[in-house]
Amino acid sequence: MTATLMIVLSTSVLLLLSVGFSFWISYIDKKAENWTVGGRKLPVYVVAGTQYATGGMGGGVLVASVGIGYSSGWSALTYNALYALGVLLLVFLVGWLHKHNFSTMPDILKKLYGENKFMIILVTVLAIILPFGWLCAQLVAFGSLFTSITGISVDYLIPIFAVICLLFVLPGGMNSVAWTDFLFGIVILIMTFVSGIYVVNAAGGWGEIVQSVPSRNVNFPDGLGGAGMYTIFLWIFAILPGALTNQMSFQRIYASKSPKVAKQGFIIAAILGVLSGTWASVMGISIYTMNPDLGNPELAAGWLLAQIPVGFMALYAAFIVSTIMSTLSSALQSVVVNLTKDIYEPFINPGVSNKKIVRISRLLTVVIMLLSIILALYFPWTLGWMESSYAYSASGLLVPIFGGFILKNSRLLTKQGAIGSMVVGIISTAIAHLVDTSLPYVIFGLIGSLITFIILNFIYKNKEISLETKPKEA
Repeated sequence: MTATLMIVLSTSVLLLLSVGFSFWISYIDKKAENWTVGGRKLPVYVVAGTQYATGGMGGGVLVASVGIGYSSGWSALTYNALYALGVLLLVFLVGWLHKHNFSTMPDILKKLYGENKFMIILVTVLAIILPFGWLCAQLVAFGSLFTSITGISVDYLIPIFAVICLLFVLPGGMNSVAWTDFLFGIVILIMTFVSGIYVVNAAGGWGEIVQSVPSRNVNFPDGLGGAGMYTIFLWIFAILPGALTNQMSFQRIYASKSPKVAKQGFIIAAILGVLSGTWASVMGISIYTMNPDLGNPELAAGWLLAQIPVGFMALYAAFIVSTIMSTLSSALQSVVVNLTKDIYEPFINPGVSNKKIVRISRLLTVVIMLLSIILALYFPWTLGWMESSYAYSASGLLVPIFGGFILKNSRLLTKQGAIGSMVVGIISTAIAHLVDTSLPYVIFGLIGSLITFIILNFIYKNKEISLETKPKEA
């Protein structure tokens, strides 16, 4: 049996079982709310599993984090730990988010600042940027990894994988995505241990690895800073803001059975996210031992695939599919929810029935997937998609959301402050991006957003106070 045939068979079995499970989940409960927020009844193990499979482990970890492990040892753990920290910080918002039964990111802004059509449309666009960027990134990651192990052209792999993804999302939206993520999470967790042990043994054992890898990378805890403090400082601004404004994470809070369930699920997911960073470090360090001469660290994962025996490759291929599919389906569902709940329903068809919302959601799911296929084929940059989507989304959303949450019980918040901070955040990020600054361009966006938020809230709140205290004419 050829390697390609074994890989196709192993991944097909996994996907067929998962698709069948997805249709079953949607069949036993067909409520429209399941599409958006999973019926608000997900148990703790599903919340933990879907959050871990979606954010803690994805195509970025398979490619980028392993590359960091290759070049900087335990720094891949540092990288993932920063994302896990962002997940933990969201725990502090769980009670407030659950209390108000939000469905999407714009719901938060409406609660904090009141109704404003332009603000809601702007927040919706910003909320879509990150999951759509991830959607394209996962398609590119799948194509680049699988073309190296199957010999099939990326031009065929990406559309095929996209069609399969539709089978996970179309039946029941968030409900089917979350439960299949849970199944994928189990496969991912098992394979992190299996593949880690396998690669360490393939490299000659840990003793051989320690002798072969530079001490600044392999020693613990020194290796946590192997990438250099400057790089880690940049990671803080690149990763934390994105983790804190990722709508996919917020949706899992909304979908959980209770605040307690959401908190427990996110704590477990954060711990598993740290485990993913540990795995990426071990993989990268082991690959360096086997081949220290790769010119580009991001080629480490691809190089390893060419060295794995056919039997183990079939298992590892299923691992890759599980990892990428979980993030891909979640990102697609998140984009569609924004378009239906925040654009179509309030502004285009306010009296729409729940049945029609589900029908429109399914149509938009296909349209968004077609668009992402085209962009993934024409702009095949996994890390570029992820970096840009993190930057633009976070620079516009972080300050108004968390600044608003901190000041929610005060009288200092204004619509003008929220809108201005988002607009300036995006523009500042775009300018820094265009001039190609040495610092991550998101830093400039965050600074611009914060300064504008403070100034405009001060100016317009003072105006409102002035109008309130102005004596009425006789």
